[in-house]
Amino acid sequence: MRAEKARLGCGICSRIRRLMFYFGSAIKFGYGKLDFGYRKHKLNSCVQFIVAIFCQLMYAGAMSNKKRVILGFSGGVDSAAAAVLLQRQGFQVLPVVLDMGGAGRDFLLDRAAKMAARLGLELWVEPVAAIFSDQVVDYLLSSYRRAQTPNPCIRCNAAVKFARLAAVAERLGIEKIATGHYFRRDDAGNYCQAVDSRKDQSYFLFAVAADILDRCLFPLGDIDKKAAQALAAAAGYELDNYQESQELCFLNGEKYQEFMRSCGDVGAPGEILDLQGKVVGEHSGLQNYTVGQRKGMGIAHPVPLYVVRLDYKNNRLLVGERDRVYSQKFKVSNINRLADLPVKGAEICCQIRYNHRPAPATLQVLAGDLLAVEFVTPQFAVTPGQGAAFFKGEQLLGGGFIKSADPE
Repeated sequence: MRAEKARLGCGICSRIRRLMFYFGSAIKFGYGKLDFGYRKHKLNSCVQFIVAIFCQLMYAGAMSNKKRVILGFSGGVDSAAAAVLLQRQGFQVLPVVLDMGGAGRDFLLDRAAKMAARLGLELWVEPVAAIFSDQVVDYLLSSYRRAQTPNPCIRCNAAVKFARLAAVAERLGIEKIATGHYFRRDDAGNYCQAVDSRKDQSYFLFAVAADILDRCLFPLGDIDKKAAQALAAAAGYELDNYQESQELCFLNGEKYQEFMRSCGDVGAPGEILDLQGKVVGEHSGLQNYTVGQRKGMGIAHPVPLYVVRLDYKNNRLLVGERDRVYSQKFKVSNINRLADLPVKGAEICCQIRYNHRPAPATLQVLAGDLLAVEFVTPQFAVTPGQGAAFFKGEQLLGGGFIKSADPE
């Protein structure tokens, strides 16, 4: 694994030493076969320099004929499979692990380094802990403080993962970026859902800037998870006891409520009201609840009650029966357009959380960065703070973040 300075661009001397190592054993010059590694040899430094420059030109010419790509790399099944497919396509793969810090840092870096070595690749490490804390962790905390339910994975993809991979690519003069997301582009260049609908991650990518997505390759978009596992296993990934993570990467097994308490966010208790204004209980802090939640409120009632709305202004939790949690209209802000959005009554499909099946809807522009969405039929738990992704068939058109439900 390279140190920071080496990652961001080696100095001339270190490049020369490396090139001498690569080509020296194959060059005969004057005194016979030379070893330009770290062994002693008889040539004076001037001749060494000339030969090294010659080697560097040879190496640059060889590499210019090979496509290069930056690959977001965690050392897991998906990034390992992506690396294998890219190599098969003739790419010179530069795996980059984003070092986000945190309790799992050592495990992640060790896993990535071992898998890169199995693939014959040199791992590059990009430190992003400060950016991750600012753009993702602080975002999660501030959202819950405002009684919203954030989706940190959407934020992380847009503001950290793809943004930093693009920054590394810029520094190294590499055009293409790749990741192990289940997402694809069709022959017309449209951004589309993956072939494996159970693993499709298009919802999580609607906020990534279009100019970055235009540079991206998604090798796993046309295969399913089983095929990815087979590719990774063939490359040396140990699948024994393999289990995909289902939690936020920085929580280290904690629930988000525990994480917030560890950050000093304990929340203020307040009233739980039914929709007729009757006090039916007391909540422990609005950050502990989300729209559609049924359990954990400590309310005895003849029929199950669900969270209908979080009243941030008055620190109240409004609850009602399940049918009151459905909404047909809502507002979406912070729009990211990946294609033209039909806003004159044409029907699209809208997805309002990861496990929600996109449902038919229409869009109306309220302002440049604010849309009104109306579902054809009401949907359960339209939740402020969550992402809303727009689709036309399999094509991802873009999306934004839910601002409020049932606007007048």
